[in-house]
Amino acid sequence: MLVTNTDPMQDANRHMHRSFISIGIVSLFVNLLMLSGPLYMLQVYDRVLSSQSEQTLVALTILVIGLYGVMAALEAIRSGMMARVAGVFECTLTNPVFHTNARLAIYSDDSKERPDPVRDLDQCRSFLSGSGPLAMFDLPWLPVYLAIVFLIHPYLGILATIGAVLLVVMMLIINKLSQKPVYEGASAISHRSAMATAVRANPGAALGMGMTANLARRWEKATVGLLSAQTRAADISGTFKAITKSSRLFLQSAVLGLGAYLALQDQISAGMMLAASIISARALAPVEQVIGSWRSLIAARQAKTRLTAALELTKIKPISAKLPLPKRTLTVEGLCSGPRRANVVLRGVSFELHAGDGLGVIGGSGSGKTSLGRALLGIWPVLAGTVRLDGASIDQWTPEALGGAVGFLPQEAGLFDGTIAQNIARFDSDATTDAVIHAAKQAGVHELVTAMPDGYATQIGEGHLQLSAGQRQRIGLARALFGEPFLVILDEPNANLDADGDAFLSRAISNVRNRGGIVIVIAHRPSASAIASVDQLLVIRDGRQIEYGPKQSVLKSMTKNSSQIQSAAGLKVAHRA
Repeated sequence: MLVTNTDPMQDANRHMHRSFISIGIVSLFVNLLMLSGPLYMLQVYDRVLSSQSEQTLVALTILVIGLYGVMAALEAIRSGMMARVAGVFECTLTNPVFHTNARLAIYSDDSKERPDPVRDLDQCRSFLSGSGPLAMFDLPWLPVYLAIVFLIHPYLGILATIGAVLLVVMMLIINKLSQKPVYEGASAISHRSAMATAVRANPGAALGMGMTANLARRWEKATVGLLSAQTRAADISGTFKAITKSSRLFLQSAVLGLGAYLALQDQISAGMMLAASIISARALAPVEQVIGSWRSLIAARQAKTRLTAALELTKIKPISAKLPLPKRTLTVEGLCSGPRRANVVLRGVSFELHAGDGLGVIGGSGSGKTSLGRALLGIWPVLAGTVRLDGASIDQWTPEALGGAVGFLPQEAGLFDGTIAQNIARFDSDATTDAVIHAAKQAGVHELVTAMPDGYATQIGEGHLQLSAGQRQRIGLARALFGEPFLVILDEPNANLDADGDAFLSRAISNVRNRGGIVIVIAHRPSASAIASVDQLLVIRDGRQIEYGPKQSVLKSMTKNSSQIQSAAGLKVAHRA
């Protein structure tokens, strides 16, 4: 599948705007029909009571019942349309958001709040399917209702306008006061969620070392912060909601009182008095509804801003042509990479590998080894230099297309909810059983899987069979080998393996090289057993390439440098003595 130039958020906005036009047309008729009650009352007081005509009353009553029926049908249609707008919004963004959520997991973030696009999408959809947006469609009718009140009598119009202005000012004030506590509440929810996820992901450390009490205190502190932010937001929203409701009711009574005075002065009729009171109340009702849902509006607006930023951060360069999968070379020249331009982790790495080569990447913790793997896979952007497969830069393939030529075993195998077969097959619904079993045998995990009660159909993940670290790593190795990819990157592949697992790992590396693939093994030390199966070595320190070449030459150079450092250290000690 080719990546198009369309922006998913722009597509979602375009769908919404088109739908909003239709909803606005329906709202036009709904708000016109809202005048049925005041007009009915006006006719009853000014015509029916004065003429004592029962036939007129019956006719008016039948007419208003029909109008109310039509209005109810239009209201139901409008609500259904709004719910469908929310559904289309989520459906348009659900796939991009899922990809964004996956890519954000490897982007380091120095801010307190880690983006959660899935939660933000739910927040936007929840608001769109609520009553708040419909109130906003009614809000533009405020001037129309006020104009009708002006037509009844200018004094009544002035009074209703003053009330409307006061409510609009309240709406602006609540917007100003609510933004910070709503944002703090969202941040607190994200922080608490991250804490719960961390504890659930590391139960051994939490329970085995008696950390639960300390972690519970941190949880309580985070909860207090969350409740404090939510309470402040609720207090502001509740206060203004109460003031707005009281003000609207008072204004309705004030218009009724002024109308009564004008009626006593024979300037308007009794029917006009009641109609003005009802219409003025109807004019201000959307303002009250908007203020009531203002906290949700601000939360949804902030969620959409975060969602747009996350989609932009992880946007993939459009692909205009479909290239064949690589089969010959991997060339890296002057590679600089990191999660973003302000955080360059890897600088100036260069090497070239051909089909059948094996490269060991060694270095201390935090030296940039894993960062190199991420850059080669296209997970992190190439900020300078190039990464090419068969002469083409890796960004000329979509991640889905390039995935068929790449196998990756991270430090944590990262298996997903599903069967073992699904995990090995990378959840490819078209994968054959033979291909799955072949990959499992290459990783030496076939016998282990078949010994399980359900074999390859064994469910793993949350709420299912819990595998050991070594079992997860071997299944992860089978997944990396599935489909016989051209480039296989193994990050600390034998960290949790026993002697048998090490033997199968070495055999798997040799098999990949023998069939014409390229293997890159990332390890802390050159003594790692997996390094024995490669023929080239790359040494990284502090994100920079220190040594590169045939394995034996690099090992000799490292031994020589180590001896020189030790000798220099010995001379310094002797001199001090």
